[in-house]
Amino acid sequence: MPCPTDTDGALFERLRPRLKAISCRIVGSEAEAEDIVQDCFLKWRVADQAALTTPAAWLTTVVQHQSIDRLRKRARDATAAHAATELTPETPPTPPEDKLLRRAELADALARLFTCLSPAERLALVLHEVFECEHADIAAALGTKPANARQHLARARRRLREQQSEAPASEKLNRELIRRFQAAINGIDVPAMVTLLGEEQPMSVHTSLRTGACANDAVYALAA
Repeated sequence: MPCPTDTDGALFERLRPRLKAISCRIVGSEAEAEDIVQDCFLKWRVADQAALTTPAAWLTTVVQHQSIDRLRKRARDATAAHAATELTPETPPTPPEDKLLRRAELADALARLFTCLSPAERLALVLHEVFECEHADIAAALGTKPANARQHLARARRRLREQQSEAPASEKLNRELIRRFQAAINGIDVPAMVTLLGEEQPMSVHTSLRTGACANDAVYALAA
């Protein structure tokens, strides 16, 4: 027997909670289920209600179909987004050493570290600026207290600022030293960096950055 038309929407509103529950089980989202049920309501308003023998079954079928269509659309969108990502050229990540080098060449930056800073100062600076270590971690690497680590970092920054006004030099470091420095940065290898910057070894530099005294005059031999 055909049902009377639901002109005031009362029948649909009685079924709305059930329809939403059905849709929510399919799409897994209450917000999407509400949208789907509302779309179903619009279809219900323009349907030939008088010709429907079981309105509840018709509404259930419509909600199920629309929910499945929503899942299919979601899958298509995900596939399209993945394809677009594969076609888009990847932007290379900013190398971590950029924070330290500040437009300087790697050899020049490393020379400044060795000629201007003490082992503790250069370790504090590189661990903080390149590897983004906290003061407590820097202190642990240096075998000191966090307060001392902050002092080493402050002194390192001050010494490097004092060098900014001086003309760049044409130092040439030992290539193996530069290679190890670059490899430690690229590999985010903190232990290797600690060994490299903390060890007491001479380095080859053709001309010094400074003519006066520096933090490492007693440790590193500079070749003329």
